[in-house]
Amino acid sequence: MKYSGRSPAPWMFSLLILPLGISVGFKFTPLPFLLAQAGVPFYRIATIASIVHLPAVFGFLWAPLVDTRLRRRTWLVLGALGTSLGLWIAFPLIGAMHLNLLTALILAAGVGDSLVSASCGGLMVTTLSKAAQAKASAWQQAGQLGGGALGGALALWLVSRVRPVTTGMVLAILVALPALMALTVAEPAPAPAPWFRDRLARIAGEIRALIRSPRRRWGAVLLISPAGTGAALGLLPAIASHYGVGATGVMWMNGAAGGVLLALGALGGTLIPGDWDRRLTYAGAAFTNALGTLVLITANRPSIYFAGTVLYLLTNGFVWARFVALLVEVVGAETRDPSTFYSALNAAGMIPLLFMIWLDGFGYNKFGTHGLLWTDAAPNLLIFAIVVTLFVIRGMRLRSSPAPHATEANASRF
Repeated sequence: MKYSGRSPAPWMFSLLILPLGISVGFKFTPLPFLLAQAGVPFYRIATIASIVHLPAVFGFLWAPLVDTRLRRRTWLVLGALGTSLGLWIAFPLIGAMHLNLLTALILAAGVGDSLVSASCGGLMVTTLSKAAQAKASAWQQAGQLGGGALGGALALWLVSRVRPVTTGMVLAILVALPALMALTVAEPAPAPAPWFRDRLARIAGEIRALIRSPRRRWGAVLLISPAGTGAALGLLPAIASHYGVGATGVMWMNGAAGGVLLALGALGGTLIPGDWDRRLTYAGAAFTNALGTLVLITANRPSIYFAGTVLYLLTNGFVWARFVALLVEVVGAETRDPSTFYSALNAAGMIPLLFMIWLDGFGYNKFGTHGLLWTDAAPNLLIFAIVVTLFVIRGMRLRSSPAPHATEANASRF
């Protein structure tokens, strides 16, 4: 149901998503680094890392709460407060002594930040116009990516200077404060909604409606395609030595500058007009990401690694911003459970990411660095070519079908 009050500014979503960004940044950088420093075996670190990211995959299971009980802004604040409390308690426990308790606390905090994600998605769908949604998607990704990078860097800087409990407290404050801005959104109270059994039937009906709509259906297919995953992002440091780049170069390029470049790339999405077809712009963003990969293939020199990595990071942020913009459009304002659908489709979008990470590794094992890079670029190039071809065919059919009823029929095929 579309919201009729005063819409929040698109830039607000860069702050509303910060609790999620800082939490994810903590799990990606300070957590494994500090566990390794404490002497925790690598296999235990990998196990913990896989477990604490599970709420991002299964968040759609409890996302219906966001659509039925309390306002979405309230769930966003509650989720952020739960995340901040979990991180505050967990940070002093990082080490080899309390691994099970540490994992449980971070897992619980992850449930909180998944509520932040579902709430943000639902608010974008229900409170913003189509044009504003596209800009808000870019701002949201900038906040999530930039917050993750800067939050992780701040945590590592603090932990070397103050007590762990103080570091945890600072992180908790940084997670909780931005979420309070959600209370300024004049969101109406949720309408009475059916619970479990009737709700499953309604959600099934909404899935059927999505499948019957060609535009939404093809958008969903693109969301779960292997294009635009940015799977090589975490693998680029592993091939840096092939270009003669050492640990310092990787630390600055892929670490400190990486988050800034990803955020700047995401903000590039604000330059895309809101009425442009998001399926085409998503495929086009994936194509630009392939260009960064192809730069890395040209030569094995440090300058090529830096140039290719900068382009890959910028375009990766841009791709992820277009992913969210397309995701919001596929969910649609007519959907009665937008937070649930947003979480489910977002989780489905992780499947091709995991597959492409495995496939990139397979390409490296078989054909070396160039095998990894070509494997990463190929789906982007292929799906861009398919989408452009379909749009060209549609345009040709429209030009050859002057009758209004024929034009509408052809326009609905893709």
